[in-house]
Amino acid sequence: MSVETGSLSRDKLIGSLRKKGSGIEMKPSVFNFIGEFSSTLEELALRVEDLLWNQPQAAMTQARLFGEVLVSMIFEQENMNEVYPLKQVEKINRLYKQDIIQDEMYKKFEYIRKNGNVASHQVIEMDQEVAKQAHQILFELGVWYAEVYVSHTFSAPEYKLPSRQNQDHEVMKQWMDVYIQETQQKLAEIEGQLNQLRQEKEQHAIKQERKSSVQTYDNSVEAIEHSTPLDRFQSTFEKANFKWTNVTKKAAEFELEEYKEFVYLLDNKTPTIVIHPSLVEQTKLLMEVPSKQRKSTALRRFPKKEENGKLMSNVGYAYTFQTKGELEGLLQRIIEVVKSRSLS
Repeated sequence: MSVETGSLSRDKLIGSLRKKGSGIEMKPSVFNFIGEFSSTLEELALRVEDLLWNQPQAAMTQARLFGEVLVSMIFEQENMNEVYPLKQVEKINRLYKQDIIQDEMYKKFEYIRKNGNVASHQVIEMDQEVAKQAHQILFELGVWYAEVYVSHTFSAPEYKLPSRQNQDHEVMKQWMDVYIQETQQKLAEIEGQLNQLRQEKEQHAIKQERKSSVQTYDNSVEAIEHSTPLDRFQSTFEKANFKWTNVTKKAAEFELEEYKEFVYLLDNKTPTIVIHPSLVEQTKLLMEVPSKQRKSTALRRFPKKEENGKLMSNVGYAYTFQTKGELEGLLQRIIEVVKSRSLS
């Protein structure tokens, strides 16, 4: 179930904000672009904006909800199942450990989560500067999601803090010293958490490398040194005129330059390549070769699959192989399909 359809009760509650007299109906905002992919997120962002100047504490509680909904949407896009319900901090840590988000995005999500929790539990009114900073972070999170999961050609609007009439600049000035001190403390806590996660990632990577480098064979077979799929098969791709153009932790990208056709080598336990869906679905020439659809953001040159009116992860057809000879055969078959399609 999608985040949008799975949040009907929340949509019903938040939807009342757009009723006549709420002050939000048809309101122009830097957050309007979010409505193109999530009405729930847009409603929450507009609520934050509406509460920003007069009720910063209430604004932060809405910002916390925004962060929770957005993280759930990312989990859905990445097909990350929860065996048991996870807390928001556990979800954010999992996204970071699996390289879905990097350092800066981790800090932004943690800023919203920590300050949102404080706003929900403390009695004293929250500093307005915290809510103002959260307003900008929500905008940046929305832009990041649109660029990564909605459209690589997305053009973000210019960020602007909403204006406020009759601002009390003297009071704001008095708040600044306290705000800076508290913000620095929270950022230091987040940085400490981030350092701990970095160490855990490094330790996990070392364990995985050691585990994968130890392979046992029958006495009649010599032990071979473990190497990554890119190291083992790059020469096979180059021999077939596929040029290596990009590499991530999830996949290596190769291009058949003459025809501008891309394939991906995945870092799976069983060596796997993924090809453009049109080569299978339109030409039908590879249908007899066993394959299955694969969704991943690493397949950046491939189209996104639309489900329930939303663009999901990039998709292609995956083919497994065991030896360089099998890979050569697959690549030659792909070249034949590409050539036949160019002539048709």
